[in-house]
Amino acid sequence: MKLRVELDWRTTLATALLLPTLLSLGFWQLDRAEEKAVLIERLEARRTLPAITPQSAIRLPQDELADRQVVMDAHFSPSRYVLLDNRLRGGKFGYEVVAFAEVDQLAVALNLGWIQGDPARQALPDITLPEGVHTVSGRIYQPSGDAFMLGDNPLPAQLPGVVQQLTLSTWRDELRVRLDQSIFPLEIRADEFEVVAFDATWAIVNQTPAKHQGYAVQWFTMAVALGLAFIFRSTNLWHWLRNRIGRP
Repeated sequence: MKLRVELDWRTTLATALLLPTLLSLGFWQLDRAEEKAVLIERLEARRTLPAITPQSAIRLPQDELADRQVVMDAHFSPSRYVLLDNRLRGGKFGYEVVAFAEVDQLAVALNLGWIQGDPARQALPDITLPEGVHTVSGRIYQPSGDAFMLGDNPLPAQLPGVVQQLTLSTWRDELRVRLDQSIFPLEIRADEFEVVAFDATWAIVNQTPAKHQGYAVQWFTMAVALGLAFIFRSTNLWHWLRNRIGRP
């Protein structure tokens, strides 16, 4: 028996379109796994460095700021905060509370963590910020990319207010005038066990490298299955193999 190839244009077209897509998704997941591994490694390395103040952090290069531990004497004002909208924890709707704390004439966006909200959005949570000056430890948070937003994300006309994301680079000039203080350029997330914090349990990454690798295996498996299906659909390979090994 001779090996024959009979291509069907519909099968060939579908395979030509789907196979590169499945392979691209697999390699994209591997790239994501590598990125997450680098983030975890960076965090672990910078946890061993001594804590610095926001004033010291300003003098460091930008690429050395992410995940640095920070300690500060923060003065809170009752209305100087924003709520980051639509934050989910354990399947529950809520907000993250970001206070613009005063630290030696510097306004620092200090994320105090998550608080549960009204799923019906009929009312905002009643937030009571700590009074006076508190020594707070935290970690500088530097996002790896721009977050997705629905429309514009202006600074509220009055504080407190609700926003989609914390976009300090966009708000900096307006905040400087509003608060009459210089603005620390990055968000600082309070440590989990700080007395002034709400629910300040922060995930290092939203998905582990192993999770991305698992997704990559799934995409590659689908690509292999598609390739084999195309081969057996377009050739008599199965019958040819059966004939070669002597099966009837």
